[in-house]
Amino acid sequence: MVPASRSLPDPPLPLSEAPGRLLAWCRREPLAALLTFACGAALIYFFGFFKIFLNGTTSTAVWAWQAWNPENNQEHSALVLPISLFLVWYHRGELAAARKEPWNPGLAITALGVGCFVLSARSLQPRIAIFALPVIFLGAVSYLWGRPTARVVLFPCAFLLFMIPIGGLVQGTVSLQILVSTVCNALASFIGMKIEATGTTIRSLDGSFNFEIAEGCSGIRSLMAMTTLTALFVHFTQREWWKKGVIFAGSVVFAVVGNIGRIFTVIVFAKFVSPRIAGGIYHDYSAFVFFPIAVMAMVSFARLVNLNWASILAQKIDAPIAPAAENADAPDTPAARKPSSPVSYDY
Repeated sequence: MVPASRSLPDPPLPLSEAPGRLLAWCRREPLAALLTFACGAALIYFFGFFKIFLNGTTSTAVWAWQAWNPENNQEHSALVLPISLFLVWYHRGELAAARKEPWNPGLAITALGVGCFVLSARSLQPRIAIFALPVIFLGAVSYLWGRPTARVVLFPCAFLLFMIPIGGLVQGTVSLQILVSTVCNALASFIGMKIEATGTTIRSLDGSFNFEIAEGCSGIRSLMAMTTLTALFVHFTQREWWKKGVIFAGSVVFAVVGNIGRIFTVIVFAKFVSPRIAGGIYHDYSAFVFFPIAVMAMVSFARLVNLNWASILAQKIDAPIAPAAENADAPDTPAARKPSSPVSYDY
């Protein structure tokens, strides 16, 4: 039952009706439609065809596509734009129900994005140009349709930031490599495996295998993929902003835990099955081990964050005290304290 003072939200717009409604809107608001399509054409031109990088030979889109390569451990960034568009389509019902009214401060946000693009052109830093794209899009939506609509597209716009290549982090992964080898050495010692970790090298004391934790195995690739996955997870499952922030910050830990589990299974497989297969095909396809462990860590942490800790602590405080022993009222006399029979210990 729905209270009389409230109404059900409009159902999502069927995809078959979208062209007709778009045409009707263009006829009803020709100036807004012209401005919208002009902004879209400008974005496509400046980001897709305006060649300003690499000595004027590459546009922002082409540079980004070339940077999403295995060397930068960021191949998944090619999926960011399609996922962002899907998120906008997924929230189409909220977009249709949002109150539409122009919001002039949106021009300032758009100007900030344009300024970032100009700065990228002057400094020849294409990463700044990619950052400018979601800012311009958010500002345009805010100005044309208002803040309620901008709130709906805020996350899809922010999600576009995962397109920015950050391959320079690969140069700073030595600490992660050492962390992986150290923890794997401790886990192996715990189950009785005789291995030795020296820096980023893990070798068996019987000489059966000798592995090097390379940059790709440090967890940078899995870290980038896990932060993207965690962002989607908190968007669809969490409502409070502080919970979203806490769980998203934990994506670094989830990636490290999953990667340690993956490398440890490689070591176990090499010890008890085959070092050659472990360092070859098993290692190449060991992502099937990483993601279950990392996702399990993410879901478990989210459950911990969502527990009602106030209620749990209140139950602990209000828990009844255990009843005293039956002989608690017995008199405290030397005879009562004397044991009935001596106790002996064999060493």
